[in-house]
Amino acid sequence: MIDKYQERYLEHIQNKMKRDQKKVIYSAESIQALYDIMENRKSVRRFTEQYIDDSIYDLVHKALDTAPSSCNRHGIYLVEMFPEVAEELLVGGTGWMDKANKVFLLFGARDCYKNPKEVAVMPFLDAGFVAQNIYLLCEAQGIGCCFVNPNLKKPIENKDFFCGAVAVGNYV
Repeated sequence: MIDKYQERYLEHIQNKMKRDQKKVIYSAESIQALYDIMENRKSVRRFTEQYIDDSIYDLVHKALDTAPSSCNRHGIYLVEMFPEVAEELLVGGTGWMDKANKVFLLFGARDCYKNPKEVAVMPFLDAGFVAQNIYLLCEAQGIGCCFVNPNLKKPIENKDFFCGAVAVGNYV
């Protein structure tokens, strides 16, 4: 039986050679803006109490939808968690993550990553692309962001691969 990840892969294979390969030429201003965003991107661990609005969901989902993924299967998904709960769960967030506005856990769907040769690496690489997109979009919007490593203080009840977390919030 073919699952949604296999369908995405098969569609990717079929469309690969048919794709329009027109080169997009960006303006010098657009390129400079991208460089500025990449250079100014940083991990923010000190957040203000000023709450970010729910438009962050649009940014996070755009980051998720546009990130490269192995064989275009898009096996990474996000689960929002209260910052206080995430700080109790994640090793890397101690002492600061509870001040974030939102924390998104990144999971790699076990159904997506079936090949034994890829399970140790590919979910984490794909999650890294998603996290980088979140970083860049947050920087462009003036929102703080920090990746939290996937080391846990206690197990998560989820059959999928836990690949890390991203904490976001306002900062000075």
